[in-house]
Amino acid sequence: MDGVKQIINYYNKKETERRPHPTGILKVNLRALESNIKKIHAFASVSVGKKLKFLLPIKGNGYGSGLIPIAKFVEKKQLCDYLGVAHFKEAYELKRAGIQMPILVLAQSFLKPDQIGYIVKYNIEQAISHKNLLRELNREAKKQNRIADIHLKVDTGMGRLGVFAKDTLSFIKEINKCKNIRLTGVITHFSVADINSSKQFAYTEQQIKIFTKLKEQIIVSAQNNNIIFHAANSAGTLKHPSSLFNMIRPGIASYGYPERYGNGLFLKLRPIMQVITRIAIIKIYPKGRSIGYGRTYISKRGERIAIAPIGYADGLNRGLSNRLTPIVNNKRARSIGRISMDQFCVKVGKRAKAGDEVVIIGQSGRISNSAHDIADQINTISYEILCNFGSAKRMRHEYCYIK
Repeated sequence: MDGVKQIINYYNKKETERRPHPTGILKVNLRALESNIKKIHAFASVSVGKKLKFLLPIKGNGYGSGLIPIAKFVEKKQLCDYLGVAHFKEAYELKRAGIQMPILVLAQSFLKPDQIGYIVKYNIEQAISHKNLLRELNREAKKQNRIADIHLKVDTGMGRLGVFAKDTLSFIKEINKCKNIRLTGVITHFSVADINSSKQFAYTEQQIKIFTKLKEQIIVSAQNNNIIFHAANSAGTLKHPSSLFNMIRPGIASYGYPERYGNGLFLKLRPIMQVITRIAIIKIYPKGRSIGYGRTYISKRGERIAIAPIGYADGLNRGLSNRLTPIVNNKRARSIGRISMDQFCVKVGKRAKAGDEVVIIGQSGRISNSAHDIADQINTISYEILCNFGSAKRMRHEYCYIK
């Protein structure tokens, strides 16, 4: 626990120095993250009767929770086997911060020669979708007298990156020609595993069937008998037992947002992030006054309206105008008027005063708001809500470890 306290104290101090006067606070409970990972890992391992490897996706600034503090914490607590990032930049930041555990770059970007050199030198594992990068990594690894570890990405139906399934075995032959390349893993990704319909369930099962058949063929064709095969994202892990190969990659579920049905609810996973600001001022408006840009709300007689100091520059989507229902003094309130760059307005009761907390995401008393709730209001997903708040420069992260 002392090591966890050191991580929390260090990064809370850094956050305070970086943002001494924040517009709002992102409270991140590392204890909830630990609990979520352990529950998901145990559930998946029991489902297949063996202990699976666990890759924690940490891309997108740790889904808004903070790339480096989350990485430091899971490494210290030995909660997973891999960290998964989207781009070289994120892997570079993790290495500069001293992270030693395996890092897999899940996506493929255009890489400059010095970046390829860094990947090889620091043993960063790279997902491969194209022969050009394969050959460039092999040349650089030969130059450095090293072996570069790769994960072959297969497109079984996602339709983005990845080698087409029909071309996979010929690509394996290309890998076998590269003497300074080691095929460490083979990966695919699901496109509709999170959608609750029989048609989309069947589509995911078809992706799994394609990948399973390829797995058997790859084991015969490849020169490495210890390949990690991985496909299961959060929805795959919780809904498709046949997708649990050697390793799982549950991202959003680890951060506390599984599907709102089935095993996601059964596991009682907890959101790890709260988003909180405070009332700046309260004004009492007479009848007939317009509130905010566009005059989308006209006051009734004697309304108490609080102004909160965050807006779309702080990650609060403008589409939530006149829709957001934050929690003030343990009661659900209602935002009114347009959300602007730097503030939004909310109708409050007689007890509310300047300095009171306004809970955007989180719980106050018996009332809670989740990123799912907010996402539903603007027809998006919880990922986007969390990432937008997490990337806002005026918001401060605050870490804790509590039940």
